[in-house]
Amino acid sequence: MKKLINLNGSLVGKCHPCYIIAEIGSNHNRNLAKAKQLIDVAKESGCDAVKLQSYTADGIYSVYTPRISEMEGRSRKGETPYELIKRIEMPLEWHSVLKDYCDSVGITFSSTPFDERMVDILESVNVPFYKVASYEITHYPMLRKIARIGKPVILSTGNSGLEDIERAVNLLEGEGLHDYALLHCVSQYPALYEDVNLKCMLTLETAFNCVVGFSDHTTDYLSSVAAVAMGASIIEKHITLNKKDSGPDHPFSLEPKELKKFIRAVRDTELLLGTSVKKVRESEEENHRIGRRSIIAAKDIKAGSVITLESIVIKRPALGLHPCLIDVVVGKRAIKDIPKDMWITWDCLL
Repeated sequence: MKKLINLNGSLVGKCHPCYIIAEIGSNHNRNLAKAKQLIDVAKESGCDAVKLQSYTADGIYSVYTPRISEMEGRSRKGETPYELIKRIEMPLEWHSVLKDYCDSVGITFSSTPFDERMVDILESVNVPFYKVASYEITHYPMLRKIARIGKPVILSTGNSGLEDIERAVNLLEGEGLHDYALLHCVSQYPALYEDVNLKCMLTLETAFNCVVGFSDHTTDYLSSVAAVAMGASIIEKHITLNKKDSGPDHPFSLEPKELKKFIRAVRDTELLLGTSVKKVRESEEENHRIGRRSIIAAKDIKAGSVITLESIVIKRPALGLHPCLIDVVVGKRAIKDIPKDMWITWDCLL
């Protein structure tokens, strides 16, 4: 049986609603009012949690890190990764402000730490769980620190093979942390359909016997809905107020109207999936009675007559005896007249 994890009071796993995390990331553009507005959008749309990113440029990049091709068009001309992160890092004092704001509107606050110092800051505001970014899957000192805290961990697995994931999982479990989930992810921004490879999510579930989900970096939400149909228990999706805003993550984020449609699509998909129990549904019962077949008189049958194969037919509705009883009915004697086309019931037979 697959595991369940508890994320701030919500049971997450098989047979439970998909847990939806709205990734604000850096899309607040260092504007506190905008950050709160994004929290409001997530709450109103029906998300379970919001997630920010807790980092400093000094805690992530060497100042000598070269530019990468993905930065073209999403950063300032000539800006290095260090300079980009320095420009968009979230002020540390926001953590307590935004945690309190989330509490006031009734949505779970979370944030991804990118170094050990950020773990301490998140602990100071008592985050209910930790989300670890794909690129930090090899940040073993930070993973060890998080594991020793003992709160649930959601680990993204983009840009990783099974060996890297296994090392991280073994580290968590070696520290006594068994409440974790793995998110399939493609560390490409935006991710292309041909690279999404959702079947990897099932590989993670089989290999690690844990709660699995999907962190979606595509420009729409089709991949997330497909992931839910395949059994994702957690979906993480970036949100923005405007895709055209300045910043690296806005182009592949969902705007408020899209977010509402996305949440509706996920919940409708869950309704469509239903349960694994195959039975006649309540909505099918009338059609079950009228549209299926039963044993019916093929001609007038007089009281006292012996029922023969020629005297009966299998027709609609299903108000008579089930067709599987045809061999039982043949040879019985009618105890009352049965007009042609009338269904045959036990009280007609001796």
